Amino acid sequence: MSKKEDSEEAKPTIEDLYEKIKDVKKLAEDSKSIVEGRMKSRPLESASIIFVVGLILGVMIGSGSHR
Repeated sequence: MSKKEDSEEAKPTIEDLYEKIKDVKKLAEDSKSIVEGRMKSRPLESASIIFVVGLILGVMIGSGSHR
């Protein structure tokens, strides 16, 4: 086989891309429902985690801007 034939076989088709998009969309919806369920069952823990992550990001961004 030539390099041109190999590259043509490796190219995804529009249908392949639509299938991958559908898979990613389904995964995102499933993940969203899992996170929502966990947040509803443990709201205080969820709020604490969000606060700590925000605090860490704030410190990281703040320390990066002083250089």
